[in-house]
Amino acid sequence: MLKKSYYVSVGSGTIEDAQTLADLGNYSYEYAVEATEQEIRELRWLMGSYVAETEKTFARAGVPYKSADHDEATNEYNSQARELYAMIYRLGTPETRGHIEKMRIMEKLGNSDYRQPGYGRHNAEEAIDVNDRRQVGPK
Repeated sequence: MLKKSYYVSVGSGTIEDAQTLADLGNYSYEYAVEATEQEIRELRWLMGSYVAETEKTFARAGVPYKSADHDEATNEYNSQARELYAMIYRLGTPETRGHIEKMRIMEKLGNSDYRQPGYGRHNAEEAIDVNDRRQVGPK
């Protein structure tokens, strides 16, 4: 199967081919990939799912009393982001793969950081205690 070059912008949720890139002139992108027609259809579907989950997470963010750390929308967003970046990595040029490796995004999306202060039984007390220990000098 013939592979073509495509240019992906996760930030704007777009995937363009080389001709469209040339026609647009000012299009900016984060990642270059090489994909077959079937692979690019799958990547476009993943991008659409990612954008939809981004919107759900954004809509939920305005609820002040609901924590995002165990929220279904956040978990689904992370899952969609992992799938999207995994496919971009798999199809990516060496520069794209190197950039994704440097970002360590796959590791970050898979790590909830629940071992950090503030996630234990006494969340607020833990966070305050950690901040107190970071202060230097007498209180």
